[in-house]
Amino acid sequence: MKNTTIIVLFVATMISCTNPKQAATENAEATEFIYQPTYQSSFEMGSDEKVLLIQEMHQHLINQDYDKAASYLTDDVVFSLDNGSSLEGKESVLQFMKEAYSTVSINDYSVAVNFTVIGENGVEWVLLWDNATIETADGASSSYSWMEAFSFSGDKVNYLNQYAKPILATE
Repeated sequence: MKNTTIIVLFVATMISCTNPKQAATENAEATEFIYQPTYQSSFEMGSDEKVLLIQEMHQHLINQDYDKAASYLTDDVVFSLDNGSSLEGKESVLQFMKEAYSTVSINDYSVAVNFTVIGENGVEWVLLWDNATIETADGASSSYSWMEAFSFSGDKVNYLNQYAKPILATE
């Protein structure tokens, strides 16, 4: 009787430890997508430390410490900006930061989403969706949402792809 009780308890414990979600994932068939990605087809989650680097870089940009913000970039960094233009090289990006942001204030900055992924090719990306209000020297202000993707070479940003749209005021 004692052995039967132990066996029943053991079986009950094993059944309760089974994760049905994991079992369903392991047995699931691969999805056949209509459109195939041209760059990567699978990702794994990356390092939170990379997210922190991007947040620090943004903090320096908001505080108008452009040299410190540029210290997060490789010498051959490429920025693909929201207006369709590109900047190549750290010095070019630094000059852009100084010209574009020194006459404005970035207010009410917030992050909607930020996380890191690593593609099957080993490239690590921080994906950032953020918002802010840009105030010009004459007091005019406009709010924007950005979607940005930063890739890395080591602990430095070597590429930025940026999209932006204005946030329209609601009545």
